[in-house]
Amino acid sequence: MLARKKYPRLSVEKLREAQRDSIPFLIARNPYERLLSAYRDKFMFAVPNSFHDKLGRKIINKFRKNDERTRPRYPTFSEFVSWLLEEIRLNNYIDMNLVPATSFCTPCLINIDIIVKFESLNEDQLNLIEKANLSSKIFPEWKNSGRGSKSTVELLQSFYDQLTDDQKARLYHYYKYDFEIFDYQFAV
Repeated sequence: MLARKKYPRLSVEKLREAQRDSIPFLIARNPYERLLSAYRDKFMFAVPNSFHDKLGRKIINKFRKNDERTRPRYPTFSEFVSWLLEEIRLNNYIDMNLVPATSFCTPCLINIDIIVKFESLNEDQLNLIEKANLSSKIFPEWKNSGRGSKSTVELLQSFYDQLTDDQKARLYHYYKYDFEIFDYQFAV
């Protein structure tokens, strides 16, 4: 939020002007993977006493039954989703890591030449670098800073199995345009 105050979003006109001399691209990710990745990064592995650690404790206090307050120290995925769905319902501010990509990336307002998919990022980024004639200047390295022994994709089913059908339906409704525009399936 501080960065946005110093560097406000460009108007659509300014974006269109800037794209005349560039290759507009966007990186898309399956909304369910993106949400789970944010949950794991921001809540499961939150730095003690950080903003997300404190928010996690508030979520636990609100959504965890008293007899279940001992473990784990972070909100379960179901508790986290309950909190997120309530924030959506109340129309409260939601961190950009949790909102649909289509709500902040304007893919329908400007022409995007390339949509890079997170699932094929290695190959797609090489194609983008080649198209931009930057092969002699950019040498990508893939470093995954994820934590834990399994990747988000490997854990996806087990985390979403913790949710009720209602939670899944409401999440899909919230991320519906991301699923449609970026051609992702929503089954978990």
